This record gives sequence, structure tokens and C-alpha cells, in this order.
Amino acid sequence: MKRQIAVSAVAALALAACDTPGTPDSPDDTPPPVDDTDDPPPADDDPPPLEDALVDENGQIFSYHPPGELIPGSAPPTILVDTTVYDSAITFPAEGPVYLNSQVYMSGGSQAALNAKGPNQCDPENYSYPWRDNFCEKRGRDQYFCAQGGHTGVDIRPATCAKETHWALAPEAGEIYDIGTYGVRLMADDGTWYQFLHLQMDDLAVVEGQEVVAGQRIGKFSNVFFDSNGNPVPTTIHLHLDMKESYAPTNGDPPFIDRVNPYMTLVKAYERKLAGE
Repeated sequence: MKRQIAVSAVAALALAACDTPGTPDSPDDTPPPVDDTDDPPPADDDPPPLEDALVDENGQIFSYHPPGELIPGSAPPTILVDTTVYDSAITFPAEGPVYLNSQVYMSGGSQAALNAKGPNQCDPENYSYPWRDNFCEKRGRDQYFCAQGGHTGVDIRPATCAKETHWALAPEAGEIYDIGTYGVRLMADDGTWYQFLHLQMDDLAVVEGQEVVAGQRIGKFSNVFFDSNGNPVPTTIHLHLDMKESYAPTNGDPPFIDRVNPYMTLVKAYERKLAGE
């Protein structure tokens, strides 16, 4: 099991109350004047120089919103914004370009109308950068990190909205220890727990009890889902990924093991993937 991780960067903040990056807190924090004889340094929010940009196989430049910056109307009033990279060496858990964004509040989702989105889950906006965090979205789930409950993982769209075409991959070596009605669970050798939901369950590449290596195919992105009564209710075509880790709160609460936000872990893994590392 991984050692418990204390995250000093996690803070309970209402999204609307976040400080503007780079804003001085007082006159004493005012930066010195810029020497006009030299080019001014780029602002923190300037895009990276083109030669430094990471480009996917379709020629699109990768970008992402900061963690905790959920789509308007989808977040509870207060969340713990988790900037932690829980593992800096995992394989990105999907082939091809992918897009992290809301399955519920973007086009084709049940709450799409709240943001004037349409009914088409194949809308090009759903298949474009920047990525957006969707951990803690209002979904009615119990979650330590989310006030009033929230989404316990992140949703990942594949390269296109085609069903049963795009593969989910094992992020680490480990054992497939459980296969359920619409998902697969992997226990990594280091103790990290992963759950892959909405796979095409009749076309999996693994069986229960199988040992896998990082990057090995697990199953195909699909829309398989069941309601609380066990009735099939198709969702959008995507992968829901949960990541369970040890966590040591900085507010005095005892350490625990629970689903943590994998967003920044996935951002860094995707950057390594695009960089060919």
C-alpha cells in the first residue's frame, strides 16, 4: 500500500470565491516595475510557445482547465480542490486522443440545458480541448471531498463518439480482482485501486483474477449502465474512472482510504503520453 499522502495544496474553497492568480494581496506585494529595455516576461495565463505545446495525433494542442474548475452549475457550493498528482508514472488509461469533460452537463447529458447545451452527445465541443475536471459534480453520491455529495471519479470521452471502438488500458500492473455488471476493478501492485465503468462487458480483454501489465487493454468504451433496480439505462459513450488512494487530511481528520480526484494525475500522464515518454 502506498504511504499516506498529505496534501497541503488542498483547500476548501467556494469556486466563486477563488482568488485571481497573480493578484497582489497588499501594496507590499506589488511587483517591481518592468525594465522597458527588455521584453516583459509572459503572463502566467499566456499560452505556451508553439514549439513547447503538446500536440495529439490529430494535430490538436492539448490544454486543460485547473482542477476544481467545474462547468457552471455542476459543482456543489464548496469543494476540496485537489491538485495532487498521486502517481507520476502511470500509463494513461486510454488509447488515442481523449477528452475529459462532463457527461451530465455537456451536450447530450441529462442536465445539458442548464448551460444551453444541446441533446447531441456527438457535438464537436464534447470532443475538443481544454479538458475540464468533473470530480465532485452534483450527482448525489456520498463523497468526503465534495460538499453535499458528488461525482466520485472523472469521465473520459474517447477520440470519437463511436461505440465499442476505443480501448481503456491498465494504468499500472496488477490484478483484475472483480468484474461487475458494467465495469472492471483493478488492484495495482502498489495498492492503488482503479475502477473502469461503462465498458462493453461482452467484449472485455481481461477475465477476473488475471494479472495485467501497465498499458494492457482492459475493455472498450461504451454506454452500458443500469439503474438502482437493475434495469439497463444507456448512458453516453465514455469511461468513468475511479482511483482509490490513501489520504492524510491536513485539517486534523484521521487518515483514510477513499476515492480521490485523479484529474491532475491524468493530466500529467496524458502530457507524458503526448511527449512520447
